[in-house]
Amino acid sequence: MITNEDLLKEISSDELTQLSDLNANNEIDQEVIDDAINDAISFIESFIVLPESPTPLLKKILVDLTIYELRRKNGLVSDEDKELKKENEAYLIKMSTGRLKVEVTNNSTASVPAENNFAFIHHRRKKVRFEGFR
Repeated sequence: MITNEDLLKEISSDELTQLSDLNANNEIDQEVIDDAINDAISFIESFIVLPESPTPLLKKILVDLTIYELRRKNGLVSDEDKELKKENEAYLIKMSTGRLKVEVTNNSTASVPAENNFAFIHHRRKKVRFEGFR
């Protein structure tokens, strides 16, 4: 669902190496990262069922929770991390109640009428004359 490249958009490669290198080999340990991803997926699935094509917000939540899990395994969870987890949990609650979308759908039927490119439609009414309004 997410890759190391998705994680590297949020943290540096050095931090990812340090967080995943529990055996002090000075290299990225993919098993530790996969374990953190699975922990984050399990947390998300306690709220919703993960769809085949998740929204960008849901992917961002998964990335944030994976980083949180990596930091938790190393005992490096800060107050900011705890607040971000609470914020993401609030998003997951909204997704579970249907107030936020969880899946990207390609069968959108929304369209913009070609004849009107304005924010307000005046229905071709006569203009109000302002003469004598002093």
